[in-house]
Amino acid sequence: AWKTFVGGYPNVVLSMVGHSHAHRVVPIQPSTGHAYWEMMTSSLADYPHQIRRVEIFDDDNGFLRIRGTCVDLDVSGDPVAEAGRKRGVVDFTSGYMSDGRGTALDRNVELLIAKP
Repeated sequence: AWKTFVGGYPNVVLSMVGHSHAHRVVPIQPSTGHAYWEMMTSSLADYPHQIRRVEIFDDDNGFLRIRGTCVDLDVSGDPVAEAGRKRGVVDFTSGYMSDGRGTALDRNVELLIAKP
């Protein structure tokens, strides 16, 4: 129902979602409405402790280009952030948490979509 609701708005080209522990990018084609991209970014609290920069460009050819770039955070000089990163790495290397990087196709991406 949510995908159909979002796809019902012709100006939506990307849905940013959270509440996950992994990077993920998937095309969404609802049963009615139009297609759009869904981009999920891993939690800052977990390995790999990254944010995602999102840019949208008009290619001036009937398509929009969506660029998503994963960016590491500089935690040097911040004892709380340093401690959090250390704990996240321990969780990952001990097998407690999964690898939040996702696949190579889910990290640094350039996506095309027809211009609404």
